[in-house]
Formats: sequence, structure tokens, C-alpha cells
Amino acid sequence: MRKKFSSNDPYRQVIQALNRVGVQYVVVGMSGINYYAKNAAETFGTMDYDIFIQPKEPNVIKTIKAVQELDCTLSTSAGAFKLNQLKKLLTQYNTLIASTPYGMMIEFLLKISGYSFSELFEDAKTFDLDGVPVRVGRLTKLLDSKRIANRTQDRQFLKRYKALFE
Repeated sequence: MRKKFSSNDPYRQVIQALNRVGVQYVVVGMSGINYYAKNAAETFGTMDYDIFIQPKEPNVIKTIKAVQELDCTLSTSAGAFKLNQLKKLLTQYNTLIASTPYGMMIEFLLKISGYSFSELFEDAKTFDLDGVPVRVGRLTKLLDSKRIANRTQDRQFLKRYKALFE
């Protein structure tokens, strides 16, 4: 049975769905870094919500089913996602993108720069999101991953982040 997607906090609803079916995940990227902010002035805007999921077939299938129950549309960089593309997704570590009915994007990453899933999962911190536990990568590892990725946007973010906390 499909569940009605709420526009109040769609990310909370996605995390709740993942928790309910036992998906192994860690929130990463700017999404994860923002959990460590002490106030709104310390947060950074982002266009999506990044979730690093254990890149094993049973876990990815649970993820797909959980977000499909929320009426999310699934895609990859190549276009609409079909279940028969699962093996390719897993072998190439492609990102699975879920778009909510309200146009918000959740990126399910199968790899990130600098760390394996188990390295992030083993010491992830759990935050409470209005009664929903959220596993978030350690701040030092999330910042280090951005440094290792060394993309223009990551270098710009790290410069702003350093200035904010000096």
C-alpha cells in the first residue's frame, strides 16, 4: 500500500521509511554536515539530500521499495530507473535519485570520496529528527570526503566553512 507523501518534512518521511524496512544508510554531504550546525546561521543550502546506502543488492532493493511506497520517482544520470538496471547500478556504483511528488531530490549514493560504507557506518552519529533517528556520518569524515573529492563546489564550501568557524 502506498503512503501519502507529506510536504511538511519529506526528508524526515524518507528516513522514517528507510528505518522502518531496515535500510543500512548514513546521511552524508551537505545534508549530513548541516546536522552538526548549532543554529540556522551555521547551515548551508543544498539542492538535495544525500544518503549513502550500503551498496549491496538486498539493501538497495529495500531502499527502492521504501521510496516507491512514498510515490517517489526513481532515476539515474542516464534517465528513468527500471529494476532490470539494478545489476548495472551496483557494479558501476551509480547514484539512484528519488524525486518526491513535491520536486525535492534525495540522492542515494553507492560510493563517496575517501570512505567505504562500513567506514562511515561504524561510527556514525545518531540524531533525533522530531522523533525519527537519523544516522549521520561523523563531521570530520564528511569534511574530509569533501576535501578528497576536490570538486570546485567542495573547495568553495570548505573555504566558507573554515571562515565561518575561525
